[in-house]
Amino acid sequence: MQEREHAEPFRRVRRWLDDAAAGSRRNPLAMALATVGEDGRPGVRMVLLKSLSEEHGYVVFYTNYRSRKGRELERHPWAAGVLYWEELGRQIRLEGQVVKSPPEESDAYFASRPFRSQLNAWISAQSDPLTDPGELERRAIAKARELGGDYTSDTHPPRRVPRPPHWGGYRLWCDRVELWTEGSGRFHTREHYSRDLRSDAAGCFTSGPWRFELLQP
Repeated sequence: MQEREHAEPFRRVRRWLDDAAAGSRRNPLAMALATVGEDGRPGVRMVLLKSLSEEHGYVVFYTNYRSRKGRELERHPWAAGVLYWEELGRQIRLEGQVVKSPPEESDAYFASRPFRSQLNAWISAQSDPLTDPGELERRAIAKARELGGDYTSDTHPPRRVPRPPHWGGYRLWCDRVELWTEGSGRFHTREHYSRDLRSDAAGCFTSGPWRFELLQP
């Protein structure tokens, strides 16, 4: 049983995410995502981990492709993510290469979002300077009218709202995963997994087997 448990990390990642989601914390799947700019400076912000593939070993988040993180990922398609739950004494670290999700996957998720979230994706130039906060409201009113909806309501308009071409998902294909469990006296358990990833022309990856080791706390 111990050997099977350590064969790959994503079955346990799934269980840990389910345990966190079962609690009372707001946004239990919030993940700190770190990217690096063209000048070599790192940047980190919170995103929501929306799904994962146990079979392939990647997680999915969504954002504006023109945002700072989108621009950084365009130049340097590598990222690191951390999820931490103090009440559970657990932390997950994820590292690897990032590619855009297939358009149909982003379309499906965008269609599931409340109307005001869809509207924001259309009218906000995320990460750009904002000199007049009222400008966002004016854009929202105009765009909601164009789409046939009410900018003050999450109710979807009669016709389907298309996904903006500058907004969608990313897949973080992990080649390093660490599962951290809090221990007494700072004798924490750090279970580290790594593997080799090889990209193909379709933007997917093939991988070698996961390697496992314990790290000192």
